[in-house]
Amino acid sequence: MEPNFEIKYLELNWYDKNTLTKVTESISNLPVEYDHQRNVFHAETTIYPRVSGVYKGQLAVRFLDENQKQPYFELSNGGKVSLSKIVNPETGTVWWLAKEKWDKKSNQWLGVAPNIVGKIQLKLQDKTCVISINGADFDLEQLEQYLQAFKNDLWELILDEGSVVSYEIEKSEGVGISEETIECVAKLVSNAEKVLTTPKVELREVQTLKPRKAVKPVNRTFMELASRSNHRFLTSRATEPSYNVAENRYIFFAVKRCYKILQRLVIRAADRARRYGTKAEKLQIQHDNLVNRVTVDRNMVVQDLQKIRERTKLEYWQQRLEKKLGNCDLVLYPESCDSQLLIKLENPLKEQDGYFVQTWNGREWEKHPNGFNILSLRHKYSALFKILEPGMCLNMDCNFTCRDNGRSVIYHIDRLNSIQLLDFTALKKARETFEKEKEIGRNLAESNWVKELSKGELEEQRKEKAALANRITFYKKNYSAASFVHEKLEPKLSKIGKIIKEFENLNINPSAFFPNSMVFVQNSHYQGVHNNYKKLLDVTDLTDDKLLMNLEEIDEIGLINMPLLYERWTLIQIIYVLREVFRFIPQDGWKYRLIEALKTNHSGISLSLDNEDSKRFIKLWYEKKLPNNKVPDFIIDLTWYAENDINNQYPQFKRFVLDAKFYDKETFSREGGMMSKVNELADKKGYSENGLNPVFLIHPCRNIVENQTTSQGWGKYSFLGELNIDNSEGFFPHEKGAIFLNPLDRVLYSDELQRLLGMFLQYKLESCDTSEIDNDKTLAVPICIRCGSTNILKLAKTSGYYDKNRVWVNRTPRSVWMQCKECEQIQIYNHCGSRDDNSTRIIKNGLYWSYHSARALEPFNMKCPSCGEWGAW
Repeated sequence: MEPNFEIKYLELNWYDKNTLTKVTESISNLPVEYDHQRNVFHAETTIYPRVSGVYKGQLAVRFLDENQKQPYFELSNGGKVSLSKIVNPETGTVWWLAKEKWDKKSNQWLGVAPNIVGKIQLKLQDKTCVISINGADFDLEQLEQYLQAFKNDLWELILDEGSVVSYEIEKSEGVGISEETIECVAKLVSNAEKVLTTPKVELREVQTLKPRKAVKPVNRTFMELASRSNHRFLTSRATEPSYNVAENRYIFFAVKRCYKILQRLVIRAADRARRYGTKAEKLQIQHDNLVNRVTVDRNMVVQDLQKIRERTKLEYWQQRLEKKLGNCDLVLYPESCDSQLLIKLENPLKEQDGYFVQTWNGREWEKHPNGFNILSLRHKYSALFKILEPGMCLNMDCNFTCRDNGRSVIYHIDRLNSIQLLDFTALKKARETFEKEKEIGRNLAESNWVKELSKGELEEQRKEKAALANRITFYKKNYSAASFVHEKLEPKLSKIGKIIKEFENLNINPSAFFPNSMVFVQNSHYQGVHNNYKKLLDVTDLTDDKLLMNLEEIDEIGLINMPLLYERWTLIQIIYVLREVFRFIPQDGWKYRLIEALKTNHSGISLSLDNEDSKRFIKLWYEKKLPNNKVPDFIIDLTWYAENDINNQYPQFKRFVLDAKFYDKETFSREGGMMSKVNELADKKGYSENGLNPVFLIHPCRNIVENQTTSQGWGKYSFLGELNIDNSEGFFPHEKGAIFLNPLDRVLYSDELQRLLGMFLQYKLESCDTSEIDNDKTLAVPICIRCGSTNILKLAKTSGYYDKNRVWVNRTPRSVWMQCKECEQIQIYNHCGSRDDNSTRIIKNGLYWSYHSARALEPFNMKCPSCGEWGAW
């Protein structure tokens, strides 16, 4: 159901408590969804308790039809607040808002009801809209930083046309600004200064008082002589110079427009220099911290030991078995059966419809003396094949028949009441593992939780340090380029500012109209300003006045509707990471569609981004409606082709869904925690479309991960579905989670988003089951998660290694080692060590960029996201 109303924030200017002089509307209204089950609309907004002295943004509602019946707020305590009608004096538009208290200090009407954290119901004739009001733990300075980051990053994205794929540091392309741009600005400043030394002037006739003998009479002069004699001064014809001519007006306009562009280039160069410098420093710290020992996180070790301890109990495996039985379509017989079948499962049959088994003779498990014992699981009990596992010793309460043909005994289940687990090889393995891990834990405690790295770990660390050194050099070069650009352009900005003041002092009004007069032919300085202005527009790809005007309008946005601002800043970051890191090239018209998404209420806006080298093609949707009428913030529809599909004949498709929430920790807590909100998006709202789509939440809250599941640093504030976060048996391998993304955090900035998008593009675009292919490498073209390159070399790997007990271990022949030729990042393709016939792919991208969970005791070893076991390296 579509709403017949809209909700916006308004900025109101009052002359007095009864006279409204101006209404400024927020760019977009609050998104409103219809809940078919409850038959109500739902909207969400945010207030800022720490922001004092800002009263202008007020929540208001407007009807889209002619019915103007007075709406009201119904509070959670049963109270009622009627809304008051106001009329926009310029447009006549009717709005309704809460006018509960007149504040003389701010000269504003204040509404208490829509400024209390919680939920209120907005009653609109026969409709109800539940408004969830969230609090945000940000002060005014922080919100201003959000706003500035939004504007700066937008300009950077629009201006950054020249540095999509490669960087030519020598030509200052590391910040998308060439020597040509710097030279263009210098020439423009020089010509503008020379224009001001001899600006075109016109003598315009005016009337002024002059001594009697110097008068050039006008009509008024004769009137003065007739009315009175002996005048010492009379009105006379005179001339005065005027610089407000068409040529100067145009030059002033061009200079002001160049100032705006140059201001953004300077901000961008400074921001890039800061960002590159910060990255270089961060990577240097990472590099220096890689020594021959590592400090182990005691809490993570204890957490892992607790999980293993649970697996040492028979009850754990029995509950796990019963849960699987309950989740399948198997119908169990309600009453106890007449007999019991005691068996031990061995290998499965080739037909995958049963198991070879041993039977219990009262003293021990025994095999058939002349052949095989077989448990057949055909027909109505075929579902048991996926539930039972080799190594299980079972007591099955069932009615069964057996057929002995001399060489084998085949057991058929007729009725099944229950299955009791007597023993399990996985149980024995868990007990052995627990004792080993516990002993390691004791030794670590004695060494103050400092662990010496093994020879294999030191080799992996050496490769990690090589990649870090490569990137440190890269970012230092980019830092130098950005600093060089800033040093060259910043003085020009102050010069243009002085030029603008001189134009203003000459009372010249700017005009975009180009007069096309002979002045631009005869005067090289006027021509120089005009030519370099056009050239600057061209090199910055801002030749379209409409685009530039839209950017300038967005620059005027104030602090209204911060959740929407965060959502749209996130859109900018997604495009930025896809372009800057993963080298996707936006297709024609993308800037205009981005501006449309940022400025309007339009939904279903898409941008196409292609990366032909990686054979990946993206359609990025903003507020696209799903078939269930739900509207997530962002949808990434990825079409990709296998590496061996030479002519791209067989397209494959995968969808990823992202939703941005401007929440603080208290808001998440009121919603039941991070995973409660993630599950609501994925399941209740149906963003996963019945489990087909990975669904991830993007948020600015650093401290919402309560149960860290990985020893990597990013696990403190992001969760990538890398393990079962609530210690249950429910694994959802990278299918849902939440990442931290906050412009105030200058160290991380977009790293978490890069890791998430890299996981999508490298891992989640295809099935992680490698049992049907020759090795563990992806079918898609390998892509580097650190720099986005597809120029990746396959490495020769060693046949094996000595473990910590000096025992030789043969490497699996299925694993593949590769290295990025550009940044030297190692990526290793492997599979889970607990499944031989149904292998789950695991990809290791070094310490920092791996998205699987790392073992606390072995930080270079990744855990399987499907079962928690580690890889068969």
